Amino acid sequence: MEPSQRRPGLRVGSVAGVPVFIGGSWVVIALVLIALIGPSTAAQRPDLGVLAYGVGAFYAVMLLAAILVHEAAHALAARAFGLPVLRIVADLWGGHTAFEAGRSTPRSSAVIAAVGPLSNAALALLAWVALPVTPGGIPNALVEGFAVLNAALAAFNLLPGLPLDGGQLVESAVWGATGSRPRGMVVAGWCGRAVTAVVFAWFLGRPLLNGRSPDVFDLLWALFIASFMWAGASAAIRGGQALAAVNQVPLAQVLRPALPAGADERLDAVLARWTPGQAVVVFDGQGQPVALVDPEAVGHVPPARYAETGVGAVSSPQPRGWSVESDPGADIVPVVTAMQTVGAPLVAVTHQGRFLGVVSAADVNRALERL
Repeated sequence: MEPSQRRPGLRVGSVAGVPVFIGGSWVVIALVLIALIGPSTAAQRPDLGVLAYGVGAFYAVMLLAAILVHEAAHALAARAFGLPVLRIVADLWGGHTAFEAGRSTPRSSAVIAAVGPLSNAALALLAWVALPVTPGGIPNALVEGFAVLNAALAAFNLLPGLPLDGGQLVESAVWGATGSRPRGMVVAGWCGRAVTAVVFAWFLGRPLLNGRSPDVFDLLWALFIASFMWAGASAAIRGGQALAAVNQVPLAQVLRPALPAGADERLDAVLARWTPGQAVVVFDGQGQPVALVDPEAVGHVPPARYAETGVGAVSSPQPRGWSVESDPGADIVPVVTAMQTVGAPLVAVTHQGRFLGVVSAADVNRALERL
């Protein structure tokens, strides 16, 4: 389990070393699909009996596969641009890929966003190509459903508004044109709100075009999709506004000195160099910050045993991504991004292989309050 962060679900594997999780909320999607597809399949094929609901379960598996391929494409693209990728998660809201975006550019951000829908379009094309040689009946219907599903995911995710991938493309375009990522986020967030309104109207208007009034299911489905999109768009607007404020705070203003310690050092040697109130950052054999000495754990060690106690015994491992590379003259955007991505209240900062110190969330908040 990642320190300072709850496991986001059941780990089912990895892609290029990136852990892949399925959230517990994914069960909701699976049950909804089984409840929707099972009865209609049973009505068309009464000979299947209870296996008709297995067709619904297979559709849930196909959706999961499509989402994981989509997110894996994001992850691999991010890795190609040298951005550390932390995890891939499939959950009630579809899926997401967590990676450190602090060093991204408009170009890399656009490419990372685009490959997700393109991967679904490729899957849709492959399924359509395979359709003519697929046996009739249920197998043919499943392959056709897989093609339609992926085509729909590709089209939906390319809609031009956050939190969708198309919104990320809008953000990247505005960012590249103006040089301001916060402005790109705000514009893409407002586009997301507009797209949400259109999607909501479409879900309710489609039954009318088919000659019937919207029923409770139409309304609930429209509200579910719209609430997810509106929340994401609103979060992007707030995030852009907050990022604009963060851009005004120099890293040097919130950077605190900290004591570096080797993982193989003894506690007495470290404490001899330590200043009260100073964080102690533990480095591994490759010179990477990996842990923090826990003052509470140190307090449980009798002073007489300091010389025989290794630093690792009183250290708390930190999550991947808790260390950032940044120039002390730059702003605190990479630091804040790392805090949000990995959920770490303290971030270690290095520059060109040199350890600079640490930044705490409390110091960042105080600096922002003074703006």
